[in-house]
Amino acid sequence: MEVRFYPFGPLQAILYLVVIGKEAIIIDPCVPVELLDLDGLDVKGIICTHAHYDHIIEADNISRKTKSVLLAYTDEIPLMKDSIRNGSARMFLPYSVESPVLPLKDGDILTPRDFMMSDTEPFTIKVIHTPGHTYGSISVLFDFFEKKKNGKHLFTGDTVFADMIGRTDLGGDMNQMKQSIAKIAMLEDDVIIYPGHGEMTTVGAEKRHNQFFTAAFYNDII
Repeated sequence: MEVRFYPFGPLQAILYLVVIGKEAIIIDPCVPVELLDLDGLDVKGIICTHAHYDHIIEADNISRKTKSVLLAYTDEIPLMKDSIRNGSARMFLPYSVESPVLPLKDGDILTPRDFMMSDTEPFTIKVIHTPGHTYGSISVLFDFFEKKKNGKHLFTGDTVFADMIGRTDLGGDMNQMKQSIAKIAMLEDDVIIYPGHGEMTTVGAEKRHNQFFTAAFYNDII
């Protein structure tokens, strides 16, 4: 298993390519497909952490060219298809996703079989609803459970960054964000966090250094 990073655009939103053998799953389709190193790889799925334009702007192109299905939290799909609500109409040319998007819900557990992947390194993907930045934001937890070390990988979109959390003034809610941070803080310290912008971190590092990963921030909510 390998995670490849592709930051792109003025906001440096990151597309992640999770490579498992000769197959791959994309997190946040925000980079032109021509810039991705897909030689010898069969992309099996595209998961969107949330609907803001800087994270979905290449969704249709990547889906068509890789013949891969798009997946997102069920309540976030209407934002993906609305150029005003996904922010693109306010920033540049309006963009709305035209491809079908399969709905996800909180607690869904996906396996290689759901993506029609061949026999490969076993793993599960857990969908964790983490609203706050947007109502339908999710964090996506890959668990390569046969690994004794570095087996859990959490893709948080714009919910958590290294030493910071996401904005709540772009269609989000601070109380929901507090609940989401509390959820993530309950995960094991060695879970690796891949945010939608910036450097990777771990749950343990955020507990030690992130002022928002404290009971003082979220204890009035949980």
